[in-house]
This record gives sequence, structure tokens and C-alpha cells, in this order.
Amino acid sequence: MAMNRYGVEARAYWRRWLPKRYAAIPDPVAFFTNLGEQVEQQVGDLWDQLVANDWPPADETHEQRVGRLGMLKARAEYEVMSEFVRLPPEADAAAEAEADDGLLESDEQFAERMRRTQEHTEWVSSTADALIDGTTTLDDLTDEQLRQVLDYMTPSFLRLFGTSVEDLRSRGRNV
Repeated sequence: MAMNRYGVEARAYWRRWLPKRYAAIPDPVAFFTNLGEQVEQQVGDLWDQLVANDWPPADETHEQRVGRLGMLKARAEYEVMSEFVRLPPEADAAAEAEADDGLLESDEQFAERMRRTQEHTEWVSSTADALIDGTTTLDDLTDEQLRQVLDYMTPSFLRLFGTSVEDLRSRGRNV
């Protein structure tokens, strides 16, 4: 199952603001897929409650109703995300953000970051393809390379090769 938008946002937030907690998660894809599903369910439940307890004006137009319901959904998302995802930042992450002094990266820095991201994405894709077509084996990859591939693939990807994260770890791989 693919990670929903809440899971994607949670993963990005935890990577940035809760790096120690994030690093301690044995299977980030499964964890954030599950967290995203929980958040989605909680948002839906809270939104239902908010709508049920809201009294629309008698002369409300369709556009006003759509806007009111959208605001209620945004409120539900804010409350649930605040409780389950946007936890207080770890001290080191907060200190690093203060040291950055809120400066935005330059256009050149952004372009360089996007170039590196594109290269990395292409490397992960070609490596996964090479694993699938047999031109590369899991043993050909360093632990870091294997972790990078697994950050983008689901754990079921390893089933294609008759192994699992637990099996790799039992064989001394640091993944």
C-alpha cells in the first residue's frame, strides 16, 4: 500500500524536526504508511464530529457551504497533525533551525539541491532495476546503498530476492 499524503508529510517532518526518533524507526516506510492511515482516519472522524456540531446559516450559498466545510476539514487536519505528527522539535533540530537564522537558500543552492536529488533518484531507480534484472545483487551493494534503496522501496521489495530486512540483519547487514 502506498503512503498517503499524511504519511509523506509526517515522514518529512520527523526527518527534519525529530531526527533521533526518525533514526530509531526500524522500517520508516511501514511506520509512516501506518501513521498516515491513522491520521487520515482520525481526521475523517474529527471532521465528521465538527460537521455534525456545526450549525450552518440559513441563507448559506453553495460556495459558502463548500468554504465552511473546507475550513472544518482544515481544522480537523491541524488538530490531528498537531497531536500525532507535528510533535515538539528535538533540541538539536531546533537549535540548528535557530542557527540557520531563517535564511532561505539561494536559487543556485536550490538548483544544486534539485540536481543532487534528481541524480539520487535516478541512481535509486537504476539500482532497483539492476537488482530486478539480476545485473546487480544485494551483496554488490554497501549497507548504505542498500538503506538508500530501501528508503524508497517497500519491505516487500526484498521478497523478490527471497529475503527480508530481518534476514539481512541476521546476516550482519546494517540496514
